[in-house]
Amino acid sequence: MSRAPDISVVADAIRAVSRAEALSRFQGLAAHEISEKSPGDLVTIADLETERALERVLGGLLPGSVMVGEEAVAEKPALLEALQTGKTPCWIIDPIDGTINYAHGVPLFATMVALVDGGEVVAGWIYDPVHDLMAMAEKGGGAYLDGRRVELGPEPELARLSGCLHLGGYDKDLTATAARNFDKVGPLFVLHTAGLEYQQMLNGRLHYALYLRTNPWDHAPGQLLLTEAGGHTARLDGSAYDINVTMHSSPMIAAVGEGAWWNLREQLFGMKNDI
Repeated sequence: MSRAPDISVVADAIRAVSRAEALSRFQGLAAHEISEKSPGDLVTIADLETERALERVLGGLLPGSVMVGEEAVAEKPALLEALQTGKTPCWIIDPIDGTINYAHGVPLFATMVALVDGGEVVAGWIYDPVHDLMAMAEKGGGAYLDGRRVELGPEPELARLSGCLHLGGYDKDLTATAARNFDKVGPLFVLHTAGLEYQQMLNGRLHYALYLRTNPWDHAPGQLLLTEAGGHTARLDGSAYDINVTMHSSPMIAAVGEGAWWNLREQLFGMKNDI
């Protein structure tokens, strides 16, 4: 592909757009500026304008690249085909991850971007505009949070692992098993924004998160960031994360290390580690 822009240059562009389009509108939306794409799935004027601005800026940084934004895909699902063919560099954009929080004035949301080349995620960014906190990574180049390289240290013991479980609508038996085993792990949280959950894993405040839905805009940046920092991501059946798979029969665990991933699989979800 054409020479990819420096990840710091992209980070600066994301920061400027997110602050100008998303943060500037936060807690100031009118009722008519919030709507539903489908029941319970909100979109705001800030989502739309942030995505449009990012498309313009990112396209300028990498001419000829394709934009795969969450809101654009909602209108035109065929845009996802660009990720599957791998013929053209693609920017995956989530303008506001945590729209339900954003729309209700809760300061837990992020702007997320990933660069895909040849079907592979090669760079990722997660920006928290409320706290001006940027996470970024380049494949093979490490992960950075607030300008400092992140290298995840020794994994805590099972009883100290804090995490997030997104199990709504999943297998009732698996959910019941996890519920029976909650006393084996640390506190549970749900931030309603995968972007900030990945950031919290990078800074050591969370240790894992389980997801059923794995839309590329929700996970492509975070998966690369976590991997580059020394974490481990895989589905409960052992299969690897794939940006082209949004729904799967087996949910995905993102964890601060491979040992924690296996420990959670066995002790929290009651599965034999024989895969």
